[in-house]
Amino acid sequence: MGGVFPLESSGENRLGRGLDCQITLTDPLSSRIHAVIEYTEGMWWLRDAESRNGTYVNGQKVDDAQLSSNDRIRIGSTEFSFYIEHDDTQRDAASMSQTIVLDKPVTHESGTIGVEALRDAGRAEDFLLLYQLSIRLLGCDDPNDVVRITLDLLQERTRASVVGFMWLDETGSLRPKLVLPEDQSSKVRLSKTLTDVVCRQNRAIWIANQSVTGRTDTLSHFADAICVPLLSEGTTLGAIHIYQDHGRFREADLEVAVSVANILVVGLTRAQQHASLRAEHDRLVSRSGIFDEMIGDSPAMRELKGKIERIGRASGCVLVRGESGVGKELVARALHRASPRADRPMLSVNCAAIPRDLMESQLFGHKRGAFTGADNDHAGWFQQADTGTLFLDEVGELTLEGQAKLLRILEGHPFLPVGGT
Repeated sequence: MGGVFPLESSGENRLGRGLDCQITLTDPLSSRIHAVIEYTEGMWWLRDAESRNGTYVNGQKVDDAQLSSNDRIRIGSTEFSFYIEHDDTQRDAASMSQTIVLDKPVTHESGTIGVEALRDAGRAEDFLLLYQLSIRLLGCDDPNDVVRITLDLLQERTRASVVGFMWLDETGSLRPKLVLPEDQSSKVRLSKTLTDVVCRQNRAIWIANQSVTGRTDTLSHFADAICVPLLSEGTTLGAIHIYQDHGRFREADLEVAVSVANILVVGLTRAQQHASLRAEHDRLVSRSGIFDEMIGDSPAMRELKGKIERIGRASGCVLVRGESGVGKELVARALHRASPRADRPMLSVNCAAIPRDLMESQLFGHKRGAFTGADNDHAGWFQQADTGTLFLDEVGELTLEGQAKLLRILEGHPFLPVGGT
């Protein structure tokens, strides 16, 4: 059975078995929402909606694909032929040519910070803004915070309806990273066409005084737009987008955007380098710092180090056995460094040196007046090592009564300091 399904260019055209789909399928191999066809940036695109059996264009399984006339789309055992009517094609071509039309073009080389233009205009408030941004970014080591701080400031300064940031991902594609205000992030698509132009030409572009009638790309929803590429040593790292619902930007807004973009590049590069150094530091600490005091690479030592790494991640008590002088305390310190408590205190106590009468006071603490000479409250070893690690050496030297009390603590029972209620 065949049919003709006109597609709406103003929104999504969903295909699937769901009743809310614009094109409803009865194919059992199709998902509830199987795929989406939409018109954006002057072109028709098909996107697989994470379907169970995949979507095929001209025999190739795709996640996203640009559609052209006579393309064959297959969903399960159902096949469609995609056509663009002649009149629509002419209209689409016109729309694409209008995507970026600079009746009043204002462009600046992105590698040159627009400070000279700001100084010539005598805009002290913009110099102050750039200074404040630089100071704030100097104290920021998280790349995401660097971007957010910059976009917040840029939106406030230009009174833009939407500001966005696109970043070069691992595959070499520019992807939206952040859009403000955040409640608009799911509704606003940053213009791919505008991004491609500014990144290809390495120039900031201001689309000023353009009529939006008949335009169907992302920018058709906005009255004005500025896009600035982010360049570092001739390499494109991303782009900043600034959109206005109503009214127009001023030339001063472009100058500020260019200057802010260059400060952002420096701040991002610094934050990323800091993050890389911190990650490398943590890696080196995790790999070598644990066993700094344990020398040797024999099979027995490698086995011991492996056990320490495994056991260190646990939160229970550990019994370390060995003859005197074999390094039980070294193992205890390595266990502490390998644990989630590595940044917290570790206390080592030689139980053989604890006086018999003061055993409970030393381990569990005491309250003022608990016994003669208890002039102040005293925190015992367990309390002092709270959230950290307590290493009790020579436990066998404790009295049998002391060992019994210690065993209850190790089993998880609560304790009170001597004289506590």
